[in-house]
Amino acid sequence: METALKIIGVLIVPILIVILNNRLAKLKHDREIKAEFLKLAEDLESDELEKRSTLYKDRLAKSAFNDDAITYSEVKFFLNYENADLWVRDYVKIRGMLERERDDAGEVTGFKRKSHWIKFVFALVLYGVCAFTGLIPFVIMNKYIAWMVSSYEKGMPLMIVLLVAIPIILLVVAYLCLRYTEKYASCGIFLHDFYKVAFKAKGAEEKNDSEVDVAA
Repeated sequence: METALKIIGVLIVPILIVILNNRLAKLKHDREIKAEFLKLAEDLESDELEKRSTLYKDRLAKSAFNDDAITYSEVKFFLNYENADLWVRDYVKIRGMLERERDDAGEVTGFKRKSHWIKFVFALVLYGVCAFTGLIPFVIMNKYIAWMVSSYEKGMPLMIVLLVAIPIILLVVAYLCLRYTEKYASCGIFLHDFYKVAFKAKGAEEKNDSEVDVAA
């Protein structure tokens, strides 16, 4: 019995130590990441940041939100609102679908759709047509295979290539159209939620009021 317990101890204890070390390392890593994000947040809110170059500010914004496309002016706009992390995370997903509105100083003041709703309708119709046509070979599979065999027997390899390639191309186009309609819908949801739910931070409102007073 004692021998069995010793064997179990020899086998289990090292495993428990490894698991414990991994957990401690993960906790330490998470704390370091949070501390780094907090430092980046402090840098973004620093008054000295406005004195730095646009390149520096853009790279700081990209590092803070882990996105290579976002700019400091966009981040600065969202920093005026509570839960900026959430809004930026949703914004970067549909950034390409939005047009940024700017004031005379070049600061971002809002967003609007970049594409017209007609493009959405066109993409939706094209998706339906391409998906329906591209799936026809799967509906008439036996007849479709018979056509391919017949083309092979007649020495028409190009026809076989077309019979295979055309449905694939149509399905790819349908997928791209579906992705576009999904992004368009996500864009509408984001704009609706942001302008209806987003709450402007009190400090940002006071800052904007003071800027207006100075300008006046």
